[in-house]
Amino acid sequence: MDEEFYIAESLKVDKEGILFLADLWEKIESFSGGKVLLHFDEVKDIDANLSAALGAILELDSATKKGTSMFLNAPREKTVKRALARIGFLGAFSVQTNVKERENFIMYKCFSVLESSEFKEYIHTGLIQKQRFPQCTQKAEEKIIESIYEVFANAVSHGGCENVYSCGECHELDKRPMLDMTITNLGRSIQENVNNFLCKRGKSPLSAEDTLKWAFKEGNTTKDVPGGLGLAILKDFMDLNEGEIQMASGNALLEYKKGCFDTAFLEKPFPGTIVNLKFNCADQKAYSLKNEITNSQDLL
Repeated sequence: MDEEFYIAESLKVDKEGILFLADLWEKIESFSGGKVLLHFDEVKDIDANLSAALGAILELDSATKKGTSMFLNAPREKTVKRALARIGFLGAFSVQTNVKERENFIMYKCFSVLESSEFKEYIHTGLIQKQRFPQCTQKAEEKIIESIYEVFANAVSHGGCENVYSCGECHELDKRPMLDMTITNLGRSIQENVNNFLCKRGKSPLSAEDTLKWAFKEGNTTKDVPGGLGLAILKDFMDLNEGEIQMASGNALLEYKKGCFDTAFLEKPFPGTIVNLKFNCADQKAYSLKNEITNSQDLL
């Protein structure tokens, strides 16, 4: 038996978009023994970086093991088709186009949990070396790479997932060029991990929204050794860069910008974690670490 699902006319990194993805995951995960065709016919507007989440959902190991085959058709809207082709998402699902990669996209890629060095290199070449990325010293670059890598490492150590998906795109936001990088896994949610960690230590569980805020506090970690998600350092960088961070996990959606957190409760939980890093490419400042000898006043 075959099934068809339709992508929403608008799919953005917001509450409506995350709820759509959670619902899509639930439908595909519960389907077995046939072909799933995902239609992009009606899509008019999409954050192409959400291909990381779509790819994770379409390549569900559990669905594949049930004998389900995934297929998708190309969007009719030319701008949507170009964006999904340039990011490498359509090609990953055998949808052929003649669109070439461009500098303002970070290519769609799936990493196994064993490919930690490959993921670090992907961050370096796909994000840090982009012409649009803010100027950084080598040590500052290494710190940012390590902080982003912690998002991958947390999925490996706590998520219980087999793969991590990532991609990105550059677009305009309030007349500023922004470079988004999205990282997605379908492992255990931050909400589940944090509350399990707290309960084992005799502490009261937090609300879904507060578990995401907890993950941003420096020193907070559910690991047995010092460390964390790397989010505290990324938060400090975004304060200087005037960028943003968005995160969806379990029943919560969080956005951090201009020094403030904004959270929303998700009536349908996202089964894993989406982290979206939004870098301000109009930033003319130069970044270095505090212990470096430099004339820069913009220190991490």
